[in-house]
Amino acid sequence: MTVRGPLSTVVRAVLGALLLALFHAPARAQTIESPFSFIDKRQAGGLFVGYRSAGTGRFGYGPGPGPIFGAVYDLEVAGPLGLDVVTTINPTTRDVINPDLPEGARVTGSADVLLTSIEALFRFSLTGRRTWHGLSPHLSAGGGMAFESKGAQPDDERVLVDDRFSFGNSFLTTMGGGVRWIPGQRLTFRTDFGFSLWRLETPRGFADPDRAFEGVQEREWVGVPTVRAMFSLRF
Repeated sequence: MTVRGPLSTVVRAVLGALLLALFHAPARAQTIESPFSFIDKRQAGGLFVGYRSAGTGRFGYGPGPGPIFGAVYDLEVAGPLGLDVVTTINPTTRDVINPDLPEGARVTGSADVLLTSIEALFRFSLTGRRTWHGLSPHLSAGGGMAFESKGAQPDDERVLVDDRFSFGNSFLTTMGGGVRWIPGQRLTFRTDFGFSLWRLETPRGFADPDRAFEGVQEREWVGVPTVRAMFSLRF
């Protein structure tokens, strides 16, 4: 029996849809989504919070551990290479040390410290210009400057002028690593771990030969471990 008229048009349309579904289903089943995603946006800017645990030096007068806050600019340079410019504010305290007192009793007070650092860090992504399930682990290295803005404090007057510590300005060098989570093309969540070195200038009074401190250097380098949690917007 031959089907004619409008009914034949409907039958042909239904059969065509069924055939298309049969041939299309196997092809779709063979498609495997890649776990890698390309990072389209080349720049990001964000804020972070964290903690810095700075070494205080041989005599203990350096700035101690404390919270950090700041901002980061993130640039994809080429391939796996990126650049981070990081500005950090670190409110903390330091002990005021009197070298004339016996060891164990030299702390005569404390002083507030406000440290600011600016760093340029080269970042090497282990997944290149891509993420794996949204994750991009990296290594980083670079350097910058750190400086103090509060200056002398009231408790500093308890010791002689030549015994007063001042952080001043210091070059710092940093290496570390971390991981970025980029769930889309706009948001970035990031955790970094770093280890820096910065310089403490020894007050002149600590090198006084009458105090018999052996091997006193004009300056010493101390370790500064840091952890940061960041939130950025890509553009």
